[in-house]
Amino acid sequence: MTKAEMKKLQRLLNKTGGLLVPDGLTGRQTKRAIADARRLAGLPVRGGADDTLITWLKAYPDPSPDLPTEGVTAIARDEVGSRDYYEKMAAKPHWPGGDSGVTIGVGYDLRFSTRIFKTDWADKLTPEAFDALRRHLGKPGSKAKADKLSWIVMPWTTSWQVFIARSLPSYVKRTRRAFPGFDDLPGLCRSVLVSLVFNRGASMRDTRNQNRLEMRNIRDHVASGNLAAVSDEILSMRRLWSNNTGLPARREREAKMWKKGLRSR
Repeated sequence: MTKAEMKKLQRLLNKTGGLLVPDGLTGRQTKRAIADARRLAGLPVRGGADDTLITWLKAYPDPSPDLPTEGVTAIARDEVGSRDYYEKMAAKPHWPGGDSGVTIGVGYDLRFSTRIFKTDWADKLTPEAFDALRRHLGKPGSKAKADKLSWIVMPWTTSWQVFIARSLPSYVKRTRRAFPGFDDLPGLCRSVLVSLVFNRGASMRDTRNQNRLEMRNIRDHVASGNLAAVSDEILSMRRLWSNNTGLPARREREAKMWKKGLRSR
């Protein structure tokens, strides 16, 4: 398989939650994504990326009707990193820090999910795990609280299913309400706005230090069609966090994707 063909395969594997950066290299994570996809397709796991798998992947639905797979993958990677990082750091309940609560799956924050937790997770968890996590709904998190829940392990396939079937549609809906003109944007640009809302919420009201100024400006730019100004607003948000949080780098990736989306028009 050529490097170009491998990149196409990696993009197809991301439809099933591969979380791959399409680099054309057959690394360990790509091999795992192939095995996962074969398992999902009901094929022998050791068959590799044969014609049967590729045909199946091409027919497999995209993870979102509203966002391109590239955008969905970017959001998930910003929430849990690579599959390796997920298995090491996010498969168990954890605390991202700051104002977050105990978090599970793909950035699923229990502090801000009180009304939807049962609908989203009751059929995915054992009764014991569901009851233990339910006690943290609406409450601030801490490392100590998360550590006490370390006996709960979320398989990646379960976390991905909840993300694309429950969390992502909800955040698309919230983003659509927050940013008039959302549906007229290129797919990658829509993905960037959803990423912002997934990470920061949809509120436009300041709580401190004009922390929602750029969100309001982006809303106004999108509504007026001044799309070229949005990437600078995204980068301006870096003022709100120190570099060791990882959020300035996330804003940089979002600004880059916004520009890529505009070029695709």
